[in-house]
Amino acid sequence: MKFIVDTDNVTWRRAEVDEVGLLVDAEVYYRQFYRAALGAKRSILLAGWQFDSDVALLRGEDAEQAPGPVNLIKFLNYLCEQQPDLQIRILAWDFHVVFAAEREWMQKLVFQWRTHKNILFMFDASHVSNGSHHQKIALIDEELVFLGGLDLCDHRWDNTSHKNKNPLRMSRGEPHKPFHDIQAFVRSRSVAGALIELFRDRWRRAGGDELTFLDKPAPDPLPKVDEFLPIASKQITLHRTDPHGSPDGTNMCQEIRDLYVAAFAAAEKLIYLETQYFSSHAISEALEARLREPNRSTLEVVMILNMKAETLKEQAAVGLAQAKELARIRAAAAETGHHVGIYYTLPECQPGETPEQATYIHSKLMIVDDRMMTVGSANCTNRSMSVDTELNLSVETDSPLDELGRSISQIRATLLGEHTGGPDVHMLDGLVEHLDGLADAAARGEVGCPCRLRHNPSPTESERAALAIIDPQALPFDPDAPESLEQDRPLFVGDMSATIEKLLDLVLEDSKAKDKTLGQSESTA
Repeated sequence: MKFIVDTDNVTWRRAEVDEVGLLVDAEVYYRQFYRAALGAKRSILLAGWQFDSDVALLRGEDAEQAPGPVNLIKFLNYLCEQQPDLQIRILAWDFHVVFAAEREWMQKLVFQWRTHKNILFMFDASHVSNGSHHQKIALIDEELVFLGGLDLCDHRWDNTSHKNKNPLRMSRGEPHKPFHDIQAFVRSRSVAGALIELFRDRWRRAGGDELTFLDKPAPDPLPKVDEFLPIASKQITLHRTDPHGSPDGTNMCQEIRDLYVAAFAAAEKLIYLETQYFSSHAISEALEARLREPNRSTLEVVMILNMKAETLKEQAAVGLAQAKELARIRAAAAETGHHVGIYYTLPECQPGETPEQATYIHSKLMIVDDRMMTVGSANCTNRSMSVDTELNLSVETDSPLDELGRSISQIRATLLGEHTGGPDVHMLDGLVEHLDGLADAAARGEVGCPCRLRHNPSPTESERAALAIIDPQALPFDPDAPESLEQDRPLFVGDMSATIEKLLDLVLEDSKAKDKTLGQSESTA
């Protein structure tokens, strides 16, 4: 059997690892990052899409028992005071003005004037036009690596219960929505070395100096990481999206996109996806092609998505494109007999309590046949596969029955248990039928069926009406290549003319309809 990662153009680096696993949800990741950072002696390198200086890494009993401050900037200062040789570098995306209202004000000044002299903060604007830096990486002492979908910022903290109301789930004094995400951790000097190379390149591009402190002998091993879902592998593969590709900018890489395409083509039994958005036409075309390929085995395809976009601007930017691609996948499954289940998930509610918001899915994970898994920062969007910088890792085995295959299967079962709000879901054959039955019974309010899973309604009638007016792939918000904005692609479908106001009216109508549907969800959720 040919390995998926042996496909041309999907791999950046392969490296041996001492330990690798998944940290599910920010409570666990933040706690493990905090503990690991306490042991740092020489370096902490942080790269992210967003940072907030005052985000509380530990909460509740964890905060009460913490040996030092729990807010990010105070914690980093504390570390430098405890370890005078420790150097900390923070590389943040120099965000677009459209995000200004959602970001910490005067952040550069905060990090420059309120931090220890060994802490340097820099905004990175070296991305291509209309792109962003979306990688989320923490490197500690050239040994321990955290990467995935989680930034050290506000509005991310939650635990696996995803309670409807949780007094600890606060950002700057205000409650925020239930939030699900995944961060991988790797203990490996080889992996850390590769990512230090990546960080150094980005630091130079952003205008930083040479990180000479990294050239000294490596410090002693760091403390143990716990609370993770183990991955039984001694090797991982790293994959990137980077429109620069190489320091000279000559080799644009779309390794993550090509990995997904190859994985879909190779799938024989199962495709399991968790993604914030599913709007990439390349990914959707690859999945449809596998569904329509003759004389192939029947697939179980499970997709865990958001009920709706986080904001109206995201619904206009990505939501309509996702609706178009989901309609394509649903139609292909209906015509070919494959089993496709597309879901969102509700928070845990007390008896008689109505869910206020669906749990926000921010994770970026794919499992194929319980023998291959990838997790990282890349959503299934056009921009994540082309113009944004992204980083994923993957593991793969030739059998779902060996130790690595069983660990991948257990991860899938555990995640589905979290999303359904019940026990781990181990079954593979008939998986979609089983999940459909749970979601249907819970939606009807049947006694003894507390499942939190619900059918994703997209594309809705409002989305279909909007798609009749406009081609979402022609909108500038989710480009599929750096030069795509220069292409002469018609915005409106056929010869129809319509205004953006009409489009936004449809988006707003759809958002209100989804909110109404959520409010009608049963208290048994």
